[in-house]
Amino acid sequence: MISRDSEKYKYSNFTTRSKNLSRTCLFFMLILITRLYQVQVIEHKKYEKTLVDQVEATYSIMGNRGKILDFRGKPLAYNSNLYTVAIDPRRVYKFETAMNALEEIDKNHIKIGYRALKKKLPSLSESKYKIIAKNVEEDKKEEIEKLIKEKYKLKHNEIFFQKKGNREYYRKEIFSYLVGITGFTKKSKDSKTGIFGVERKYEKYLRARTITKKDIFTRSRFMRLPTASDELEISANGKNIYLTIDYFLQYILNEEVKKQFDNTRAEMGLGLIMDPNTGRILATSIFNKSPQKNLKNQIIQSQYEPGSTFKPLIVAAGMEEGLISPNDTFDVGDGKIVRHRHTIRESSRHTKGILSTEEVLKKSSNVGMVLISDKFSNETFEKYLEKFGLEDRTKVDLPGELKPYMQHYNKWDGLKKNTMAFGQGIAITPIQLATAFSSVINGGVLYQPYVVDRIAGDDGVVIRRNTPQKVRRVISPKISQEMRSMLEHVVADGTGKNAAIDGYRIGGKTGTAQISSKGGYLRGEYLASFIGFFPANNPQYLMLFMFLKPQADIYYKKFGGSVAAPVFKEVAKRIIKYNDILPGDVEYLGDSEMEFPENSSNEPLVEMPDLSGKSAREVLKILGKLGIEVKISGTGLVDSQWPKKGTALEKINKVKIHLK
Repeated sequence: MISRDSEKYKYSNFTTRSKNLSRTCLFFMLILITRLYQVQVIEHKKYEKTLVDQVEATYSIMGNRGKILDFRGKPLAYNSNLYTVAIDPRRVYKFETAMNALEEIDKNHIKIGYRALKKKLPSLSESKYKIIAKNVEEDKKEEIEKLIKEKYKLKHNEIFFQKKGNREYYRKEIFSYLVGITGFTKKSKDSKTGIFGVERKYEKYLRARTITKKDIFTRSRFMRLPTASDELEISANGKNIYLTIDYFLQYILNEEVKKQFDNTRAEMGLGLIMDPNTGRILATSIFNKSPQKNLKNQIIQSQYEPGSTFKPLIVAAGMEEGLISPNDTFDVGDGKIVRHRHTIRESSRHTKGILSTEEVLKKSSNVGMVLISDKFSNETFEKYLEKFGLEDRTKVDLPGELKPYMQHYNKWDGLKKNTMAFGQGIAITPIQLATAFSSVINGGVLYQPYVVDRIAGDDGVVIRRNTPQKVRRVISPKISQEMRSMLEHVVADGTGKNAAIDGYRIGGKTGTAQISSKGGYLRGEYLASFIGFFPANNPQYLMLFMFLKPQADIYYKKFGGSVAAPVFKEVAKRIIKYNDILPGDVEYLGDSEMEFPENSSNEPLVEMPDLSGKSAREVLKILGKLGIEVKISGTGLVDSQWPKKGTALEKINKVKIHLK
């Protein structure tokens, strides 16, 4: 029998143990709670970072700078990429498949020092990044990428690439002053930025972005987890800039300007082709004797006294204001006139007597222009300079355009208006002259010139398109028509006859400007120029040519009619061939009305026909219906073709022809 004391002792002992156990449990619970609080609250960021480091991988994707292309899509500035090859040692270490891939890369593709790398990996097992090769070219990169993805099925950036973009330029010696270049600046020490030309003007569109991307893995790091960001496709590439420049016109212009630049031993030669009805710049060409000037776009950054190419602007202004008419006459006497104790002479001793307004332009009479300018007040004269856009920049979409060198009419001396009438005493850029002249012959409207047609992404979606911007009406359509007629006569039987092309209606004006210096005008040195357009009845092309200080044994061989007008003729002839432009006296028929001897029988073509002697237009007419792509080189008529005549058409999807 157990006594009550004994039972009381047992109960007391049990209670004591229970209390001790409870206290112990409570103690450990307090420790656990304290630890949890420490981990989850006090040291939360520390442990979160540790977890993120274990399951997240962050890397950067560098996009490509946008391309600059001509109107047809020919790249003029593009990227040639080199790559750095790197590994993530944490993923590669103890991963046999990745190690096998590295071994094969070292053996068959690029040397990465596999054996030395294998020995170092244990000490790099906590590192995220290790470079194993630099300056790997695109084709090698693609080989290695195909190997690791297709053969070794590596999908989690065990081996990865980092891009280093090189900017390349097509025919840099021709396009650099327009397209521009990239380089490092104080604001962009880590990456190149546009510092000249289109590269600079459109930097915000062209520049590439660097995108940071994260991958999330299981703790073993051998399985990548899908995330919402996988659905988000963000392009890091810059936008592509399509110029209004037509490479084929550029090629023609460049070749002819260079030829005359060399022949005349000039200090500078330039050419410009515009659409006078829109302000689109279609081609530009600049050559300099001094290589230091090759990066200067002299079409917008150099000022010249234009000389006689300026005269049509003043004649048009006088006619618009009602001060003169085409049939008005002016007595230029013996070829000289005195104004404010200065004698102004004709450039040719044969320019004498009574001249009509049209003859003043045809014979390029300086004295006649002085007499015309006498009819203007200073205020009216300046009003038209402003209307022609010659008191401000044209706002062409290129950086660095100079403002015309002009003074307010209140500051003019008595001679200023008279000399400006024949293109002296005013300094403007070639683009300003071409833009103003366009308004004389296009119906009377001044347009803002532009060199960029559109901006698009890699997917071809256009995000911006430049359209013709009308600045103001300068003269009426009637006066513009009369000016075209008078300027056509300048080419037909005036100083511009060296620009004439048989069967085609050409208009234009020569210029032979004296070159000013600190001590006055240089003796025997000229800026020879010609500005012309065609077809004269409906101008589609306006072209300006300038040659600075051309050399010749006979002084008049340095004049615009002898130096620049022939270049216009040669360029225009090649454009006519290139575009199959019909003569002005032949009615143009649309494609639906034109007949070509493409197939004399009613049977469908089954063999490649003989294309020799045909124009590009005829070839496209014949083969276009068959869905065959035609690649054309040269100008003129078909000289050679591939595939040859008689080849079965069912085997052909592309044809190459050379024109000569």
